[in-house]
Amino acid sequence: MKSSWFFKLALLLLLSACINGEQTYRADYSYLLSGGNSKVWMLKGTHQNIDAPLQRNSWGEVLFVFYLTGEVLVGSFGDLAKGNFDKGHFSYQKNKEELTIHINAEKWKFKLQAVREDKLELQTLSGSYLAPYMQLVPLPIPN
Repeated sequence: MKSSWFFKLALLLLLSACINGEQTYRADYSYLLSGGNSKVWMLKGTHQNIDAPLQRNSWGEVLFVFYLTGEVLVGSFGDLAKGNFDKGHFSYQKNKEELTIHINAEKWKFKLQAVREDKLELQTLSGSYLAPYMQLVPLPIPN
């Protein structure tokens, strides 16, 4: 009789150990842009609406360099080499999934549509002379 009671108690303890109260949380992409230090993203292409084909940019034509400090540089390889790039600040609001970039007097606001380590799809919410949709990829190895 004692061993039956002990067995039931041991079984109850084992089953309760399987339930640990773990919760799932939304993924935090705060460091995805900067990679924890700095990260170079290349504008792969733009399109006018979500179903339109992507209009591709040349390799390295438009680069975004995001730094952990919140600074961002925008320009081509030539611009970066000459020091003739646009410099500003960015912020990412993870609860709204919005990326805001301030460069000089301009303010660009984007909604992150698709977020993966190999691609960011951005929907333009505000900003002049920007395509409605843009796709950024980490700077790939040239062909």
